Amino acid sequence: MERIRLSFKYTQGEYVKAERQYLFASKAITKTSVVVLALYLLLSLVYFFLSSFTVLSSIFLGIALFAFVAGCTVYFYMPVYKFKQTSKYHEEYNLTFSLEKIEFKTPTIDSELKWDVYSDFWESNDFYFLIQAKRIYTLVPKRAFRNLATKQTFENIVLSNLKCTKRIL
Repeated sequence: MERIRLSFKYTQGEYVKAERQYLFASKAITKTSVVVLALYLLLSLVYFFLSSFTVLSSIFLGIALFAFVAGCTVYFYMPVYKFKQTSKYHEEYNLTFSLEKIEFKTPTIDSELKWDVYSDFWESNDFYFLIQAKRIYTLVPKRAFRNLATKQTFENIVLSNLKCTKRIL
């Protein structure tokens, strides 16, 4: 029976990087929305100054500034805040992946999961994402694997249990 045992502890930098990758991969933030927001902000500023500070130009600028601050908060502040405020991200993770189940062990978590809780499997250069639902995923850093063969075995276990293909980010 194939089993992969991994031990790791997240760093703030890698967690933030993974969360930002997830935001783009899940389409919560898109490149198009970033460009549209930048253009809207620029045009609102131009309209605000060219229209001699009218009420309508102030409303447009206010909306643009609100959207800009909200976007920056979601992308820059929230991943850091979430990492700092969630104690489980500061613990040592011990995960065991087998064809039958996944075992999670940390100082505060001791559980077994069946594979059917996951619906999707994503891979980036640095991480594997096991997706449960929108904004709920298990993050596995690739640095936790000893070698390429262990990574391949992990991918085979995951893909044999999930009814999906691996999505490359």
